[in-house]
Amino acid sequence: MMRIIRYIFNFKVLLGALVFGLVVFAVVIWFLWSARSQGQSQVPATAILKIIAAPTQTLPMPVTTPTPTATPSTSQAAPTPTGDLSITTGKYVQVTGTSGEGLRLHESPGISTKINYVAIDAEVFVVKDGPVDADGYIWWELQDPYNNHAGGWGVANYLMVVQNP
Repeated sequence: MMRIIRYIFNFKVLLGALVFGLVVFAVVIWFLWSARSQGQSQVPATAILKIIAAPTQTLPMPVTTPTPTATPSTSQAAPTPTGDLSITTGKYVQVTGTSGEGLRLHESPGISTKINYVAIDAEVFVVKDGPVDADGYIWWELQDPYNNHAGGWGVANYLMVVQNP
């Protein structure tokens, strides 16, 4: 048995296997080396930025037609022209009894003057001036204590004096 193993694995067979393995290894290395890309070189990527110009023309403002002045409606009961007699300048008043329509505060006393602001129920104002009798109503100049743009002349019939606003 030993003789058979020596016959199969002799020096010439081992040397031939080693040479054959080296040749196969050299062929594989040469194939991989020649298969790599020759013409392409690695260049850093460059970002492409496309600028889209925004329109510079300003759109024209829509044409608005003046709103006609509303006349007092008959949906709520006509107020009595007396109002709260305890209103004086410097006091705080609260809007009440407008049935959700709000109290229109005008530029000056009178129902046909420009409306500056519409005060909702429970809104509180400081009385700045008044009373003025115009168009059958008693008018008081009111100013929102926290907003200088909310104010105007309001009818006393929808105002109630409040002690600690």
